[in-house]
Amino acid sequence: MNESLTYIVAVSGGVDSVVLLHKLTSHTQNAAPQLPSTNPQPPKYIVAHFDHGIREDSGSDAEFVKSLADNFGLIYELGKGNLGKGTSEATARDARYKFLRGVMKKHGADKIITAHHQDDVIESMVINMIRGTGARGLNPMSGSPDILRPLIHKTKQDLTDYAEEHGLVWHEDSTNLDEKYLRNYVRLRLMPNLEPAREKMLAIQKLVDGTYHDVDMRITSLLPKQNVLSRSWFVCLPYAVQKEIIRAWLIRCGVEGLDKSTIERVVTGCKTLPINKQIDISGKLWLKSEKQNLLITSK
Repeated sequence: MNESLTYIVAVSGGVDSVVLLHKLTSHTQNAAPQLPSTNPQPPKYIVAHFDHGIREDSGSDAEFVKSLADNFGLIYELGKGNLGKGTSEATARDARYKFLRGVMKKHGADKIITAHHQDDVIESMVINMIRGTGARGLNPMSGSPDILRPLIHKTKQDLTDYAEEHGLVWHEDSTNLDEKYLRNYVRLRLMPNLEPAREKMLAIQKLVDGTYHDVDMRITSLLPKQNVLSRSWFVCLPYAVQKEIIRAWLIRCGVEGLDKSTIERVVTGCKTLPINKQIDISGKLWLKSEKQNLLITSK
């Protein structure tokens, strides 16, 4: 008999994740998002909330999400970051996903489910263009096989309409209006002007997704099963291939929020790092050079 699949549902308490949780637990077939599974058993959901500790009132969000989980009879997991004011978006994101993956490991869950939607995709495309991340930045929701995004084809307005139609209650994050965060600036200042180009941007994202899907399959096949790269093999590759190899390698090692400069820095390190020396990759992982091999280590 097949066991039920277990999913970690990331719930911040905002309208997007509240709608996601309501849809997942809805008994109405048209409301529930379709998850990729052939298992006949109904899935199990675990609600996970990460309190970044950036806002003084963030504790109320945690209590609110706990009440949602209790109402649906679901297990609730709380993580606390105590990151403090002024924390960057990248640092907050990395801490959040580390927590979510920790909860997934704790419960032996199959996937993490997030409430990312169509507007998030476009916002991320714009942010990546601003940061100069290259063509891959036009497909911002790729590279995380352990994450499901069943609302990715819904617009923000779709989710808000659904919440109002079903009388749902949610918490608004006060920092969402703070334009010192790049994502908020893009959302509040640029997105309204980009609405006429929405369909064209989504078409570009779909094209890039299809192109890089084949690239990713080929690159992944080149990576060794062990967490070690042959230095002599790597240095003989074309530079463009080296960057793709390093990107795939870092993602497999759990590095989040990769940008162009990090990838290029690691590529350079792979070719120039003296034997028995190491360089910091993310503050938690290091690239180490041995006599013939390169490896990523946490020590």
